[in-house]
Amino acid sequence: MYNPAKRNIYLGDTEGKRFKKLGDFGELLAHQLMLEHAFENIINLNEIKKNAPFADFFAVKEGTEYIISVKTRNKFENTAKLNSRYKLGSSNLLLGKFLTTLEFKPYYNSIPAWLAISMEENTFDAYWGLLSELPGNQHGIPMSESAKQTYPCLALNKVHPFKGEDFLNVYKNKNQQ
Repeated sequence: MYNPAKRNIYLGDTEGKRFKKLGDFGELLAHQLMLEHAFENIINLNEIKKNAPFADFFAVKEGTEYIISVKTRNKFENTAKLNSRYKLGSSNLLLGKFLTTLEFKPYYNSIPAWLAISMEENTFDAYWGLLSELPGNQHGIPMSESAKQTYPCLALNKVHPFKGEDFLNVYKNKNQQ
């Protein structure tokens, strides 16, 4: 689990709002990308139940039904290093919660998938894949340059309409609180 104490940064209300905006922007972009890439019957599961466990969307592509977890992150960490792994959390635990939530019963037989969006100040990249194809414990999406080459790409250096100041990594040092 992420522990900001190890990074000597302070996460306050401003940073929390920035994280929320980043996620909201990602879900808007994900919906648009799915439309552009022939996904059909797209349903925002968070409109059925706020903060749906595991999945943000249900969609059909080429006759196959998917539940899709959208993960939006800054492409680079606040240290300017590539953000090379997007955490999914305990995907199996969250998927289990999803599969026992009555509101989502119509989607129980869907294939679990992910859609990862890498944000920069003016552009973004997006990739998607199946949860079952992730290596190891499936708690994260590897986003190194070599890993990205193995995923279907939905967007590359595509311009987005958002202001970088609303979502880019800017943290206060704990001594600056």
